[in-house]
Amino acid sequence: MLGIIPYIYKNGGKMDMLDIAMNVAENIEKGIKPLIGWEKSDEIVKIGADGTPTKRIDVIAENIAINSIEKYCSALLVSEEIGFKKIGKGTPKYVVVLDPIDGTYNALNDIPIYSVSVAMGDLTNKNKKNNKKNNMDEGDIGKKNNNKYGDNDNISDNNYQYILNNLNINDLDVGVVKNIATGDIYCAKVNDGAYIIENGEKTRIKVSNTKNLKDASVGVFAYGLTTNTLDFIKDRKVKRIRIFGSAALEMCYVARGALDAFINVNKTTRLCDIAGGYVVLKESGGIITDKDGKSINMGLNVHEKTSLICSNKELHKKFVGIFGNKWMLKPTKFGIISRVDRGDAVKLVFDVIDYLNSKNIKYALESDVYNAIKNSKNNINNNKNNKTNKNKIKYELMDDLNDISHIISIGGDGTILRTSRIIDGNEIPIIPINMGTVGFLTEFDNTKIFDAIDKVIDGNYEIEKRTKSAGLIKYKDGTQKILPDALNEIVIITKSPAKMLHFEVYVNGDFVEDVRADGLIISTPTGSTAYSLSAGGPILEPAVDAFVIVPICPFKLFSRPLVVDGNSEIKIKILKKDTLVVVDGSIECEAKKGDEIIILLGHIMSWAIKRHGNAENFLGHVGGDDFVLITGPDRAERIAIAILRCFKRLVKKCYSEQDRKKGRIQAKGRDGRIAWFGLVSVSLAIVDCQNKSGKCNLQQICERAAEVKKMAKAIQGNSYFRDRRAPL
Repeated sequence: MLGIIPYIYKNGGKMDMLDIAMNVAENIEKGIKPLIGWEKSDEIVKIGADGTPTKRIDVIAENIAINSIEKYCSALLVSEEIGFKKIGKGTPKYVVVLDPIDGTYNALNDIPIYSVSVAMGDLTNKNKKNNKKNNMDEGDIGKKNNNKYGDNDNISDNNYQYILNNLNINDLDVGVVKNIATGDIYCAKVNDGAYIIENGEKTRIKVSNTKNLKDASVGVFAYGLTTNTLDFIKDRKVKRIRIFGSAALEMCYVARGALDAFINVNKTTRLCDIAGGYVVLKESGGIITDKDGKSINMGLNVHEKTSLICSNKELHKKFVGIFGNKWMLKPTKFGIISRVDRGDAVKLVFDVIDYLNSKNIKYALESDVYNAIKNSKNNINNNKNNKTNKNKIKYELMDDLNDISHIISIGGDGTILRTSRIIDGNEIPIIPINMGTVGFLTEFDNTKIFDAIDKVIDGNYEIEKRTKSAGLIKYKDGTQKILPDALNEIVIITKSPAKMLHFEVYVNGDFVEDVRADGLIISTPTGSTAYSLSAGGPILEPAVDAFVIVPICPFKLFSRPLVVDGNSEIKIKILKKDTLVVVDGSIECEAKKGDEIIILLGHIMSWAIKRHGNAENFLGHVGGDDFVLITGPDRAERIAIAILRCFKRLVKKCYSEQDRKKGRIQAKGRDGRIAWFGLVSVSLAIVDCQNKSGKCNLQQICERAAEVKKMAKAIQGNSYFRDRRAPL
């Protein structure tokens, strides 16, 4: 029989919540230590209340906890194995959230990272608060038909469960996490700070002040790793990554500054896993949210699950930006884009400006809106309903998207498409306000705009991501033109009406079909309800990651729309007649016979920046096949390597199978003679220009870049060369 071992912490002979929680942790430690290495400890004896297998050692530890709690108090227990249970006689005074062994695998294998996690809340105070909230009189407390409790020992478990349903993790007042292997105790009481007890000494703890990701040490939950977590680990965005296997203990490591963050971006974290560590970490100054930056408000039950990002304040937003929906955080600045051909739309812009000013939210205006506001006859001074004084406001032009967190688009579907083009490759959420005709893409009418803004400010909204297509036109003279990203579609049509075009369609380098038609539509899921639908294409759910290739009035009856994976490379080779390429109905450029149009999900260089760079990086097209990329010195080589690898893989698809096998092509050179040429390669020059001296100019940078590029081109095949001289 396992006995109860009283803990030494007393409060004038009367135990408070912290004393009880420490006693429970101490008793579990004493009871399970002899079981480490016992072969029967690892036996699965049942399925726990949370739906996961329960080992024998877990059941023993939980029983020890139940006996301990019963000796000290009457309480409602929430535990992984047993689920919910009333313990002790009389009216429960406390709620106890328990994980008897956090890190069972480690414990069974004698890996010294496993713990007991105990959190407690005072039900007496919480009940009074709930009664007051529900306008209940003191005499109503304990009446069975009110689903509340008082001094009535015969109330059913269902009524107690009702009480728990009205509480959440933020109603817990005390947290204790004990590292069983080392004996260290982490403890905290709400509004009283967090502490560690080592070798009998109690020391206050707080989170680290690390600000940069590259200096951060991060704990990661390993089971069922997501793609972005694997990329995070592979790309080494932080100084070091550790996987321990005890969530509550890892949260305490963050609380004491031993780790800078603990992350589980899967929605697998349960209340019992984190309750004790949650209180400790919050009291140490840590930030705890789900992966999208939303507060943790888990109910007191074993079934609810959440993702988790725990860190200090300086790092938290950065981790949310990597793993979750960074826009769930409060906005920094709104961009405003609107149609300006309607007076009511311009007036609504004024109203929006008034409202943002009242909320102290920064904003900037797109150039057309900026000019319309400045030149409007129906300006703010003439509008009695507006409080804004035009003379006192300096309107800011939206010429830099880096500090824009959200964009308000006022207009119809055309305005949304224009907004999408302005955003280009940046991921910025759009708040669409319908002031158009159809408004298929617009979420709100003009009467709901302020409610929408309030929800964004409060973080109470969801992001609906839409697939865009990116592409380029590759001309036969070797030059190319990068197309704007398309939210709806890219359309290839003839320049001459009533003339049929001839195409070859390739998907991921494989020939798909020879098409004779009036044109061709490459549509996104969003655009599947537009031109594509009118041409006979299917409707795709916006969340589907795919494209639709739709012939316009095809000559062959069996030339039907084709749905391809959203990660596919689509190549359209024009065999006859000159064509026009139309992006989202407004951007036109010309392509000629023999040119290739390559539609990609992302251009190689912009993809490399998104993968290994940051929002401050810049990509520009100098002309022909020359580009300039501005990034940090620590990211340049990673980006260069990514470009080379991707280019080497994709460039082969621009050649026929025969040419790929030969590894070279026969073509006319610049001197007009026919000769053999190797498959095209790319050369990258990396030049450091930190301008520490303050004397560096553009000419010097260009001259050095030309020198380094010559070195890179001297290397056979795809290559990069980094200038190792002192930075300019």
